[in-house]
Amino acid sequence: MEKARPNITFFLPSLEPGGTERNVINLINNISDKYSTTLLLGKKEGDFVSNVKDATIISLNVSSSLMMLFGLIRYFRRESPNIFVSAFPRINIISILAKMLSGSKTKIIITEHSVFSFLPIIAKTFLRRLFAMVFMSSFAKFFYPKADGVICVSRGIYDDLLKIVSNIKNASVIYNPIIDDKIYNLSNEKVNEEWFYEKTIPIIIAVGRLVECKDYPTLLKAFSILLQNKKAKLVILGRGPEKDYLLKLSENLKISKQVQFMGFKENPYKYMKNASVFVLSSSQEGFGNVIIEAMACGVPVISTDCPTGPAEIIEDKKNGLLARVGDYEDLAKKILYILDNPQVAKNLSINGEKRAKDFLISSSVASYENVFDKVMQR
Repeated sequence: MEKARPNITFFLPSLEPGGTERNVINLINNISDKYSTTLLLGKKEGDFVSNVKDATIISLNVSSSLMMLFGLIRYFRRESPNIFVSAFPRINIISILAKMLSGSKTKIIITEHSVFSFLPIIAKTFLRRLFAMVFMSSFAKFFYPKADGVICVSRGIYDDLLKIVSNIKNASVIYNPIIDDKIYNLSNEKVNEEWFYEKTIPIIIAVGRLVECKDYPTLLKAFSILLQNKKAKLVILGRGPEKDYLLKLSENLKISKQVQFMGFKENPYKYMKNASVFVLSSSQEGFGNVIIEAMACGVPVISTDCPTGPAEIIEDKKNGLLARVGDYEDLAKKILYILDNPQVAKNLSINGEKRAKDFLISSSVASYENVFDKVMQR
């Protein structure tokens, strides 16, 4: 009789667009056949649901933390997967607690995709920010050491976590699974938007959720300075709660006719490839997947040197440029420098494409599988 394959269950609250969600999908769709995979969701919703190709999807049909805890306890008792992989600090803690209460022998691997000490700033709601400020460090110190493995997606996240949970066990750094042939193929699709027809006017592009930590105000202010020296257009892909504020800021800066908010795009890569410069203006990142995606598309990249991730990806002035966080004058100067120096732009593009190949999905998946194998043997 053929031996049953070990089951790996990945758990997310939903599949709303985000870097963590994309990473999990890339893992699931590329993990080897020696494992069976399940994607467990709090709720089966979000634009990325259709991107899951090779896993059974199960929904707990819950959203609150308490109901999620009860749902996970039932899941552990009923299914008892060999390995359970969670993401996001709140979800990690709930998952470990549920496993403890269920009595399951499932091995728990938690993944950290953002700087833990920033939780009181970046949590999505006021109540979660307050909870993070008062309780999360204590909860992490108690629960995180009980995980069978901890994976951080950047060295900066790893270093930050160790400052909070010094006795954490079996922690490792694995960069995100980002690049495969799909990105290159999608980048070659035709762009039909009229703004991209006029090749003589450079296009600055930014891609990411319209949230506070992405610091789009700094980008808009930098772009307003750029327009004093050069004709250009700014395209922003993404959606989020900051949209109305950013639209109003564009109007106040008198640049709204040169800025287009295009919303979420299933294929952002074709827009990246047809842009003149890619800019990430974040005040903080977990890693910065979009930097590598832009590099793969052959567009020169500028990123703020924010914690954490960009400086681990970009070698300043070789495969991209690093700008000071929140400094719109510095950002404007660096955008103008690339636009005014075609050879610099070409060199950054060539070296960026080379750098992107260091983040192949296959390499990341192999590292995850190595962790899975070690956890199974313990």
